[in-house]
Amino acid sequence: MKTQVSSAPPKRIAWVPAALFLLLNANVANSTESSWNELDIETDYQVNLQSIGGGESAFLPEQSDRSHEQVNALLDISAQFHSVSANVALLGTSLYDNTLDSHNQRQFDAVISTLTYETSVTLGESEWDVLMGKARIDWGVGYGYRVLDIFTPYRRNPVGIQIEEGAGTFALSHYGMESEWTLIATDSSWSQLETSEYGRATEQQGLGGKYYRLLGDLELQMIGYYDNVRQGLLGGSLVNVFNQAWSAHASVSYSRRYQGYDITPNQPARLTEKNNANQVLVGSTWSHESGLSVIGEYWYDSRAWSQSEWDSAFQYASSNDPRFNPISQSFALGYSQQNIVQHNVMLHGRLDPIFWRQWQWSKDNHLLRSMHPRLDIMIAPEDGGIIATQWLDFDVVDTGDTSFNLELAARFLTGATNSVYANLPDTYNILINLKGRF
Repeated sequence: MKTQVSSAPPKRIAWVPAALFLLLNANVANSTESSWNELDIETDYQVNLQSIGGGESAFLPEQSDRSHEQVNALLDISAQFHSVSANVALLGTSLYDNTLDSHNQRQFDAVISTLTYETSVTLGESEWDVLMGKARIDWGVGYGYRVLDIFTPYRRNPVGIQIEEGAGTFALSHYGMESEWTLIATDSSWSQLETSEYGRATEQQGLGGKYYRLLGDLELQMIGYYDNVRQGLLGGSLVNVFNQAWSAHASVSYSRRYQGYDITPNQPARLTEKNNANQVLVGSTWSHESGLSVIGEYWYDSRAWSQSEWDSAFQYASSNDPRFNPISQSFALGYSQQNIVQHNVMLHGRLDPIFWRQWQWSKDNHLLRSMHPRLDIMIAPEDGGIIATQWLDFDVVDTGDTSFNLELAARFLTGATNSVYANLPDTYNILINLKGRF
């Protein structure tokens, strides 16, 4: 849940197979008589004014006083022409930063987030949809964490700017009346933005399949996937709608191998291959006709450090022996893993603007009619760590073709003194986001 702007420079331009270029060129050549009106372009923008508060961290004591303010901006351009779709993100990081120096400078990045070609083919007596290119594929169910987001995992519910890059993808999908079969091959190394050691180690190339079935009010998914990192993954999910107010969802996965940081006595944390990873998520949603909705979720991830491993890390960090300083600081690498702790509980609540139409004093208030409040509270039950995030969204202008939205967001990291979340290097992240489309 820790959010940061993806500000690192591109490590390389994502390569696109020659086949995709041939398909693109063929598609354009065959449409020379078409009107340019068939080219659909949408442009979204976001500017955020951000204040980040540094706090006391047992693992990074030298960063305890590094509060700063900065301005970042994103221009997101989506285009579609016949069967070809593309998304390009132009990111400006630290356009203003009161801590700018030789190590923290303004950066401008251009990222091809997605570039895909879609068509259909007939195999035997069945018609299959074909997707190829750099695509975002997410089969997960859940709000706070998505167990089945297995190709290019990304941070959930950010408060700042976030670029979502796709993976190299070739997929065949066949749709029935209440079912879907998908065969897929992916390569997550197509990303352009620089990533961490953990991110590089978890880049995968693999192939697999998914079966989806709708059984009345029950949605079922079954997934099998093999890649060079996990060397075998099985997963599945259920979503059931009980009535207009209640629904429930669950997902599970098992991987034979995974990459994770090891804690060894008197040794710095190091990235190693480990065996047998299990992830489980269960949750429920309650919605009321008044416009109030609540989501409750619990998830478990065995890849994250256990409470005993974190206790061992805190023991090193609290030692007065200077020989242990490099070791204790290396344990901050535990924060770079996809889940920081094994057990998490999240409560999410939101209000739709129709909520304010219940009373005479509020239903005619323009400010309340355009406001969308949301609140997330994530708790680590084993050590009492808390991450609380609130959003206030205001729809200032929305004509259908153009829009402007003002968002006030704040994330606070707190809890027990020796909790994992309370020792993240940032204690708060407060933003004013200006978002819209033209």
